[in-house]
Amino acid sequence: MASEKYKLKLLVEGNEDVHVVLAFWNNAKLPETFDVIDCHSITKLLENLKIRLTLPQTNERIGVVVDADEDVSARWDAIKDRLQATGKYDCRNLQLPEVGLVLRPISSDAPIVGVWVMPNNKLPGMLEDFVATLSEPDDPLMAKADDVLNQLEEDKIQKYKDVHRAKAKIHSYLAWQDEPGKPMGTSITAHVLNPDSPNGVRFLEWLKRLFL
Repeated sequence: MASEKYKLKLLVEGNEDVHVVLAFWNNAKLPETFDVIDCHSITKLLENLKIRLTLPQTNERIGVVVDADEDVSARWDAIKDRLQATGKYDCRNLQLPEVGLVLRPISSDAPIVGVWVMPNNKLPGMLEDFVATLSEPDDPLMAKADDVLNQLEEDKIQKYKDVHRAKAKIHSYLAWQDEPGKPMGTSITAHVLNPDSPNGVRFLEWLKRLFL
């Protein structure tokens, strides 16, 4: 969002994250209570978080949604280190719950903090891995997307990096829908992808615990 209206903030890595979050929130017809801030990279998000943790007057609650990429623990440790450095959170033996974290400070002059590491707080991956779970479990097009990528990789003609396989998979799947190529957020709004799937409900419940 270009301007900030609320004292509740959600920091995300990129523009697609913004639209996916808002698609879930708006689908549930919940009141607008927080700003979604595109930090444009994980490095800038962590810098942004560090600064906002020192400004509780304008940041009463801060959520972060980040990709695990190849290492959930490394991403979680990077966030936890910034919380620990403030001296205002009890991070001893603090674990990242599968349902997402909502952490209250040990002093009143610090924000409440929420953490969700895509796709599900326990596995490596990214936003696109999470979004892929919003399709029906037996969706033949999602299975076909996997088959196509497997064939490309067997023939060694794929151009995407291994770390971006999930992006290739979900965007192939969305390219084969009625009105091909809708963005992920729009596909959730249109119920091409199901926001009420188990993983979707878990994510929305975390947002609600943090921002309502």
